[in-house]
Amino acid sequence: MVECFWRSEFLEPGSDETGVVLPDGRVDVIWTAGGPSLVAGPQKRSLPRPLQAPFVAIGARFHPGVGPPLLGLPAHQLVDMHVPLAAIDARPAAALSQRLAALSDPSHVFGALNGALAKLADRAEAVDALVRRATRLLDGPDTTVGHLAGELALSERQLQRRFRESVGYGPKTLQRILRFRRFLVELRRGRKRSGGLARIAACTGYADQAHMTRECGELSGFSPVQLERLWRA
Repeated sequence: MVECFWRSEFLEPGSDETGVVLPDGRVDVIWTAGGPSLVAGPQKRSLPRPLQAPFVAIGARFHPGVGPPLLGLPAHQLVDMHVPLAAIDARPAAALSQRLAALSDPSHVFGALNGALAKLADRAEAVDALVRRATRLLDGPDTTVGHLAGELALSERQLQRRFRESVGYGPKTLQRILRFRRFLVELRRGRKRSGGLARIAACTGYADQAHMTRECGELSGFSPVQLERLWRA
Protein backbone atom coordinates (compact mmCIF):
# COMPACT_ATOMS: atom_id res chain seq x y z
CA MET A 1 0.00 0.00 0.00
CA VAL A 2 2.67 2.48 1.09
CA GLU A 3 5.57 3.47 -1.14
CA CYS A 4 7.48 5.19 1.65
CA PHE A 5 7.32 7.06 4.92
CA TRP A 6 9.03 10.42 5.03
CA ARG A 7 9.90 13.30 7.34
CA SER A 8 10.33 16.91 6.26
CA GLU A 9 11.21 19.93 8.34
CA PHE A 10 11.92 23.53 7.52
CA LEU A 11 13.00 25.41 10.61
CA GLU A 12 13.61 28.84 9.07
CA PRO A 13 11.58 30.90 6.60
CA GLY A 14 13.11 30.73 3.14
CA SER A 15 14.87 27.40 3.73
CA ASP A 16 12.59 25.60 1.27
CA GLU A 17 14.37 25.00 -2.05
CA THR A 18 11.49 25.69 -4.42
CA GLY A 19 8.64 26.83 -2.15
CA VAL A 20 6.27 24.48 -3.96
CA VAL A 21 5.20 20.84 -3.98
CA LEU A 22 5.95 19.19 -7.33
CA PRO A 23 3.52 16.66 -8.83
CA ASP A 24 4.34 12.96 -8.47
CA GLY A 25 1.04 11.12 -9.12
CA ARG A 26 0.77 10.04 -5.49
CA VAL A 27 -1.48 10.73 -2.50
CA ASP A 28 0.10 11.42 0.92
CA VAL A 29 -1.29 11.39 4.44
CA ILE A 30 0.61 14.00 6.44
CA TRP A 31 0.89 14.55 10.20
CA THR A 32 2.07 17.99 11.24
CA ALA A 33 3.43 19.02 14.62
CA GLY A 34 0.89 21.31 16.28
CA GLY A 35 -1.35 21.41 13.20
CA PRO A 36 -4.00 19.38 11.41
CA SER A 37 -3.32 16.12 9.63
CA LEU A 38 -3.64 16.56 5.87
CA VAL A 39 -4.24 14.59 2.72
CA ALA A 40 -2.18 15.80 -0.23
CA GLY A 41 -4.09 14.84 -3.35
CA PRO A 42 -2.70 13.88 -6.75
CA GLN A 43 -1.38 16.94 -8.55
CA LYS A 44 -1.45 18.02 -12.18
CA ARG A 45 0.86 20.96 -11.46
CA SER A 46 3.06 22.44 -8.77
CA LEU A 47 1.25 23.84 -5.73
CA PRO A 48 2.34 26.21 -2.95
CA ARG A 49 3.49 24.26 0.09
CA PRO A 50 0.58 24.20 2.56
CA LEU A 51 2.83 24.66 5.62
CA GLN A 52 4.87 27.70 6.55
CA ALA A 53 8.24 27.41 8.29
CA PRO A 54 8.98 26.48 10.96
CA PHE A 55 7.28 23.09 10.72
CA VAL A 56 7.83 19.37 11.11
CA ALA A 57 5.78 17.06 8.92
CA ILE A 58 5.75 13.26 8.76
CA GLY A 59 3.95 11.47 5.98
CA ALA A 60 3.03 8.23 4.30
CA ARG A 61 3.07 8.18 0.50
CA PHE A 62 0.77 5.67 -1.21
CA HIS A 63 1.53 3.99 -4.50
CA PRO A 64 -0.42 5.54 -7.42
CA GLY A 65 -4.04 4.42 -7.40
CA VAL A 66 -3.98 3.15 -3.79
CA GLY A 67 -4.59 6.03 -1.38
CA PRO A 68 -8.07 7.30 -2.35
CA PRO A 69 -9.86 3.91 -2.35
CA LEU A 70 -8.28 3.05 1.00
CA LEU A 71 -9.41 6.37 2.46
CA GLY A 72 -12.89 5.82 1.05
CA LEU A 73 -13.36 8.52 -1.58
CA PRO A 74 -12.88 9.02 -5.35
CA ALA A 75 -9.44 10.30 -6.29
CA HIS A 76 -10.76 13.02 -8.60
CA GLN A 77 -12.16 14.83 -5.55
CA LEU A 78 -8.60 15.39 -4.27
CA VAL A 79 -6.84 16.60 -7.44
CA ASP A 80 -4.58 19.62 -6.82
CA MET A 81 -5.76 19.94 -3.21
CA HIS A 82 -4.40 19.74 0.33
CA VAL A 83 -7.36 18.69 2.46
CA PRO A 84 -7.63 18.33 6.27
CA LEU A 85 -7.96 14.61 6.94
CA ALA A 86 -10.75 15.37 9.43
CA ALA A 87 -12.80 17.01 6.64
CA ILE A 88 -13.06 13.80 4.60
CA ASP A 89 -16.50 12.30 5.19
CA ALA A 90 -15.57 8.64 4.96
CA ARG A 91 -15.22 6.11 7.78
CA PRO A 92 -11.65 4.96 7.00
CA ALA A 93 -10.41 8.56 6.80
CA ALA A 94 -12.24 9.48 10.04
CA ALA A 95 -10.66 6.57 11.92
CA LEU A 96 -7.20 7.54 10.69
CA SER A 97 -7.79 11.19 11.58
CA GLN A 98 -8.80 10.27 15.13
CA ARG A 99 -5.67 8.16 15.58
CA LEU A 100 -3.32 10.88 14.32
CA ALA A 101 -5.02 13.69 16.26
CA ALA A 102 -3.97 12.02 19.52
CA LEU A 103 -0.26 12.28 18.67
CA SER A 104 1.93 15.16 19.78
CA ASP A 105 5.48 13.73 19.75
CA PRO A 106 7.07 13.35 16.29
CA SER A 107 9.12 10.38 17.54
CA HIS A 108 5.90 8.39 18.01
CA VAL A 109 4.34 9.20 14.66
CA PHE A 110 6.01 6.65 12.36
CA GLY A 111 4.94 3.68 14.47
CA ALA A 112 1.43 5.00 15.03
CA LEU A 113 0.99 5.90 11.38
CA ASN A 114 2.23 2.50 10.27
CA GLY A 115 -0.17 0.76 12.67
CA ALA A 116 -3.11 2.89 11.63
CA LEU A 117 -2.48 2.27 7.93
CA ALA A 118 -2.09 -1.46 8.54
CA LYS A 119 -5.71 -1.46 9.70
CA LEU A 120 -6.70 -0.10 6.29
CA ALA A 121 -5.33 -3.32 4.77
CA ASP A 122 -8.79 -4.77 5.38
CA ARG A 123 -9.94 -2.46 2.57
CA ALA A 124 -7.33 -3.77 0.13
CA GLU A 125 -10.10 -5.19 -2.05
CA ALA A 126 -11.19 -1.60 -2.75
CA VAL A 127 -7.98 -0.98 -4.70
CA ASP A 128 -8.41 -1.53 -8.45
CA ALA A 129 -5.82 -4.19 -9.31
CA LEU A 130 -5.96 -3.37 -13.03
CA VAL A 131 -5.21 0.29 -12.35
CA ARG A 132 -2.30 -0.69 -10.12
CA ARG A 133 -0.89 -2.85 -12.90
CA ALA A 134 -1.46 -0.06 -15.40
CA THR A 135 0.39 2.52 -13.29
CA ARG A 136 3.42 0.24 -13.13
CA LEU A 137 3.38 -0.29 -16.89
CA LEU A 138 3.04 3.45 -17.54
CA ASP A 139 6.28 4.20 -15.73
CA GLY A 140 8.32 3.26 -18.76
CA PRO A 141 9.37 5.37 -21.75
CA ASP A 142 7.93 3.11 -24.45
CA THR A 143 4.38 2.43 -23.22
CA THR A 144 1.44 4.06 -25.01
CA VAL A 145 -2.06 4.39 -23.56
CA GLY A 146 -3.55 2.57 -26.56
CA HIS A 147 -1.18 -0.37 -26.11
CA LEU A 148 -1.85 -0.34 -22.38
CA ALA A 149 -5.63 -0.55 -22.85
CA GLY A 150 -5.17 -3.50 -25.21
CA GLU A 151 -2.83 -5.20 -22.76
CA LEU A 152 -5.50 -4.92 -20.04
CA ALA A 153 -8.41 -5.82 -22.36
CA LEU A 154 -10.12 -2.48 -21.69
CA SER A 155 -11.28 0.31 -23.96
CA GLU A 156 -9.46 3.62 -23.56
CA ARG A 157 -12.71 5.10 -22.20
CA GLN A 158 -12.96 2.37 -19.54
CA LEU A 159 -9.33 2.92 -18.61
CA GLN A 160 -9.91 6.68 -18.34
CA ARG A 161 -12.92 6.18 -16.04
CA ARG A 162 -11.11 3.78 -13.72
CA PHE A 163 -8.06 6.02 -13.53
CA ARG A 164 -10.21 9.03 -12.64
CA GLU A 165 -11.71 7.06 -9.75
CA SER A 166 -8.45 5.64 -8.35
CA VAL A 167 -5.67 7.98 -9.56
CA GLY A 168 -7.53 11.27 -10.02
CA TYR A 169 -6.84 11.84 -13.72
CA GLY A 170 -6.33 9.88 -16.90
CA PRO A 171 -3.43 7.61 -17.83
CA LYS A 172 -1.90 10.14 -20.24
CA THR A 173 -1.65 12.73 -17.48
CA LEU A 174 -0.13 10.22 -15.07
CA GLN A 175 2.34 9.14 -17.75
CA ARG A 176 3.48 12.76 -18.18
CA ILE A 177 3.97 13.11 -14.43
CA LEU A 178 5.85 9.82 -14.06
CA ARG A 179 8.16 10.86 -16.89
CA PHE A 180 8.69 14.21 -15.16
CA ARG A 181 9.63 12.37 -11.95
CA ARG A 182 12.20 10.30 -13.87
CA PHE A 183 13.60 13.56 -15.20
CA LEU A 184 13.86 14.97 -11.65
CA VAL A 185 15.77 11.89 -10.47
CA GLU A 186 18.27 12.28 -13.29
CA LEU A 187 18.58 16.02 -12.72
CA ARG A 188 19.33 15.53 -9.02
CA ARG A 189 22.08 13.08 -9.95
CA GLY A 190 23.77 15.88 -11.83
CA ARG A 191 25.03 16.24 -15.37
CA LYS A 192 28.52 14.86 -14.87
CA ARG A 193 28.06 12.32 -17.63
CA SER A 194 28.37 13.52 -21.21
CA GLY A 195 25.29 14.82 -22.98
CA GLY A 196 23.86 17.12 -20.30
CA LEU A 197 20.17 17.95 -20.56
CA ALA A 198 19.89 16.41 -24.02
CA ARG A 199 21.00 13.06 -22.58
CA ILE A 200 18.50 13.36 -19.70
CA ALA A 201 15.72 14.10 -22.18
CA ALA A 202 16.58 11.03 -24.25
CA CYS A 203 16.93 8.59 -21.35
CA THR A 204 13.74 9.67 -19.58
CA GLY A 205 11.41 9.39 -22.57
CA TYR A 206 11.10 12.91 -24.01
CA ALA A 207 11.13 13.52 -27.76
CA ASP A 208 13.96 16.02 -27.35
CA GLN A 209 15.33 18.65 -24.96
CA ALA A 210 12.78 21.27 -26.06
CA HIS A 211 9.94 18.87 -25.27
CA MET A 212 11.42 18.25 -21.82
CA THR A 213 11.77 21.97 -21.15
CA ARG A 214 8.12 22.65 -22.09
CA GLU A 215 6.85 19.81 -19.91
CA CYS A 216 9.01 20.88 -16.99
CA GLY A 217 7.64 24.42 -17.20
CA GLU A 218 4.02 23.26 -17.37
CA LEU A 219 4.32 20.79 -14.49
CA SER A 220 6.64 22.69 -12.15
CA GLY A 221 6.70 26.36 -13.15
CA PHE A 222 10.49 26.15 -13.54
CA SER A 223 12.86 25.41 -16.38
CA PRO A 224 15.30 22.48 -16.01
CA VAL A 225 18.17 24.94 -15.55
CA GLN A 226 16.29 26.84 -12.83
CA LEU A 227 15.57 23.62 -10.92
CA GLU A 228 19.19 22.56 -11.20
CA ARG A 229 20.37 25.91 -9.84
CA LEU A 230 17.89 25.78 -6.94
CA TRP A 231 19.10 22.34 -5.88
CA ARG A 232 22.73 23.40 -6.12
CA ALA A 233 22.17 26.47 -3.92
